[in-house]
Amino acid sequence: MDAGRSQSSRHQFPPALDGHYAIVDGRVQTRSLEAHIVDHCNLTCAECCSLSPLLPRWTVTAAAFARDLSYAVRLLQPRVFKLVGGEPLLHPDVIALAEIARTMQIAPQLSLTTNGFLLPRMHDAFWQSIDALTISIYPQPKLSDDAIATIKEQAQRFDVKLNWKQQNEFVVMDRPARCDDDAETTAIYDACWLRERCHLMRDGRFYTCTRPPHLQTLHANHGDFDFGGDGIVLGEGDAGRAALVAYLGRAQPLEACAHCFGGNAQLVPHRLLGRDELLRARR
Repeated sequence: MDAGRSQSSRHQFPPALDGHYAIVDGRVQTRSLEAHIVDHCNLTCAECCSLSPLLPRWTVTAAAFARDLSYAVRLLQPRVFKLVGGEPLLHPDVIALAEIARTMQIAPQLSLTTNGFLLPRMHDAFWQSIDALTISIYPQPKLSDDAIATIKEQAQRFDVKLNWKQQNEFVVMDRPARCDDDAETTAIYDACWLRERCHLMRDGRFYTCTRPPHLQTLHANHGDFDFGGDGIVLGEGDAGRAALVAYLGRAQPLEACAHCFGGNAQLVPHRLLGRDELLRARR
């Protein structure tokens, strides 16, 4: 899949931890910031890190998205801002959201992460609205040669950088039950690259990892666990910046870490969940 792809870069796994956050012009510099604009997906991948097959259909509103960005841009200066899901191309106003992010100048590069199946039907306005695409490539279902050709043609036409992310395996992150061993949970947190590479804004809060809000949604009907303390409110001024820096450097694991094996956990072959598996898992 990599041979002959212009404008492409290879996805490196696992990413290295850095642990350094400079402050420039009052904003904390980070590698990236994500907004999960939908929770649902058009695929049912087992071990999905966003839990998309198990979560109800949800889309962010343009107003909520703009509000969260207005908070984030005061404190954060990511190198890249990512529109993610679920499958973000399922959002009916994805172009408008990209334009909001562009107008607010949250980051010099605007990227979108997708499985690619909806890309061939996207209008020119979409391609004009983004700088880069990360396209997850799975063994099954496969993108057709025609779809790949269309994606490459449009990317070249609109100068969109392509990052083809071959995903033959998924990390087994979800625990069957909460881990009550504090030492084990701390070790997972200390080693996990997600807390540096998967920063997320959602509902006015900043998370060092994408897992807490998704786990909160998953457990919403049961109320057994509270992941609210895993993120911080995006406050203003010196106090907000100090709180953000302290949070990024915290030694205490997240509550989500007790429900997760971490980004460096066992790898298993990619597969799709069948209907019966989905029904059992959603109960």
